[in-house]
Amino acid sequence: MSRPVQEEAFPVHPTGRTDRKEPVDYGLQDRQERQGSLERQARQERQARQDQGWRAGEKRAAGLGQRVALRRLASAYPVTALFAVWYSVGFLLMVFAEVPKPLEFSNGVFLVLYALCLCELAATGTGAARKHQDEALSPPAGWSRLALSAAGIAAGTFAVEYAGVHTGFPFGSYRYENTLGSLLGGVPWTMGLAWVGVILNGALLAGSQGRLVRALETGAWVVLLDLVLDPVAEARGFWHWQDGGAYYGIPAANFAGWFVVGALLSLLLPSGKVPASVRFAALRVMQAMLLLFGLLAAKAGLMPVFLLSLAVMAAAEGRVRFDSGR
Repeated sequence: MSRPVQEEAFPVHPTGRTDRKEPVDYGLQDRQERQGSLERQARQERQARQDQGWRAGEKRAAGLGQRVALRRLASAYPVTALFAVWYSVGFLLMVFAEVPKPLEFSNGVFLVLYALCLCELAATGTGAARKHQDEALSPPAGWSRLALSAAGIAAGTFAVEYAGVHTGFPFGSYRYENTLGSLLGGVPWTMGLAWVGVILNGALLAGSQGRLVRALETGAWVVLLDLVLDPVAEARGFWHWQDGGAYYGIPAANFAGWFVVGALLSLLLPSGKVPASVRFAALRVMQAMLLLFGLLAAKAGLMPVFLLSLAVMAAAEGRVRFDSGR
């Protein structure tokens, strides 16, 4: 009787090795995957800390560079730096509070610094060509010619203001208070310097053009500034119009007079190429003045004047950027 053949549970390899598969330890796989995930997360965290450190270092370096640049600018343009500080303090006092009575003299100082700031920028803009880029930080020897031009503008405009106060020509009939400085013949002693700042500001915005074209554009910028400035000055009691007019009690002759005086006296300024950096600096000064008087207009309830100040600021920005993009 034959014996039944027993089936082997596992086939036997000729070498004697079985083909049985070892059971898989899934717990070990999970532990390995978790370990790998933790290692990746740790690497990512280390990289993030390194990136954060780099960014912090870059910010510190950038801040240091900005401070160095500001110190260089302040040392190269000390009057402009002083004007910026004076403007900032005056801005806070005038817009958010009121100028204390003992500090009313600061109004006249503000006008003087405004004029000297623009003179400093204009001396840079009308100077000789520079050999190196960094030399743009130092005003060249353009002060002598500019000083003569500024003196002519100050004397001429003071004479026009004197005539205006006593005859009503060419601006109309008005009178000054002593808020802007002691009166000389009815005119604050600072007014000639204020005109120097206004005309220089307009001329630098006009840029490098022929004298006639520059004069016409300067007259236009002077009028646009006065459209914002004059209603605020009347409201704050800097001066008073006596015969009234259609524009916040200001006669149209005033704006015609500003255009003619600004255009004609700008012809006294030396011509020359105005660097883009100087034009942008003059632009910011003009915009700062417009912002200050625009906010003072809003404070006095003259909202159309405030909106006009924003429009003129935008127009000035577009004018300078248009030239810089050509």
